[in-house]
Amino acid sequence: MQILLKNTYLLDVKKIEKRLDKFWFKYEKILVKPTWKSLNEARAILYLIGQIYCEKIAPEAIERRLHLLQQPMALLDFLSVVDSGSREELKKLRKDALFKKLEKYYVLVKGFKNKFNGGKYYLDEEKFIDLYNSYNPDKKLKIGYRGRYKSKIN
Repeated sequence: MQILLKNTYLLDVKKIEKRLDKFWFKYEKILVKPTWKSLNEARAILYLIGQIYCEKIAPEAIERRLHLLQQPMALLDFLSVVDSGSREELKKLRKDALFKKLEKYYVLVKGFKNKFNGGKYYLDEEKFIDLYNSYNPDKKLKIGYRGRYKSKIN
């Protein structure tokens, strides 16, 4: 995670992608042949990259740089313009090297966050939840979406 944070600070999009992919591959490898200990590592990976990094760190990393653009903007405006795909507006904004880099970073993180590999939740969390609950030594306690604990419903 330290390397991911360093590369985020440097806004090195290629290295960020490489590090996120490493986390993803390690997570998927654990799910193939899990143990209780490795499932807890997978849970940490899922939480760190899915909730902490993609939901908190990445948007803040973008927001902290938006005032440095040639045309400063708010985070919501940035997200809206990139998500809208407005060719004319994007063409104009992409003349700013920092905007291009932030756009590339945002698209990478958004794509990663929305990674779908079966099930109904992103990052294959549904498969993880099933595995985790089946390996959990405390059969009375189950986890649900986003790692929330709940009592087993009979």
